[in-house]
Amino acid sequence: MLLALAAAAQRWIPMPRWSALIGRPTAVPAAWKGQRIEVVPLRWASASERKVVRAVEAAGRHLPWEPKCLAEAMVGQLLLRQFGTPGVVVVGLRQGDDGAWDAHAWLLGEHGALTGGRAARGFTATTVFGVSGGLRADDVELGAPPAPAG
Repeated sequence: MLLALAAAAQRWIPMPRWSALIGRPTAVPAAWKGQRIEVVPLRWASASERKVVRAVEAAGRHLPWEPKCLAEAMVGQLLLRQFGTPGVVVVGLRQGDDGAWDAHAWLLGEHGALTGGRAARGFTATTVFGVSGGLRADDVELGAPPAPAG
C-alpha cells in the first residue's frame, strides 16, 4: 500500500510537497560529480537494509503496474527511517541518443544500492537527498565489498 501511495504522490502532488519524506537535498559528493555511473554494487550492510529491499521488491510484485524508481526509493527510505537507519536517495540524469533527458532515482545504503541500482548505469548523480543524522552520501562505500568479519 505504501508503494501505491508513493506512486500516487509522485504523479499527482508537486515534489516540493512530499520530498521531505526522502530527505533534504544535500551536496553531491565531489567524487561523484560529472561521473557517469558504470556500476552501483547491489548489496546491503545490515538486516534492516535487507528487510527493506525484500519488502520493496515484494510490494512491487503485487501492484498491477511496474512501480517507478522514485516511488521505490521513497518507500525504501521511509522504511529505513522506521528502522532508524535512513539511506541516501540519489537522482541522476542521462541524455539519450535522441537528445532527450532521462531521470532515474536509486536508494543507497551503507555499501551499495538498495533500490534502482541496476538501472543507474549511464546516469550522472545530480541531486542527493539525505536525512539529518542518517547516512551521508560521502560515507556510502561503493568500492570493493567489505571483508568478512572474523
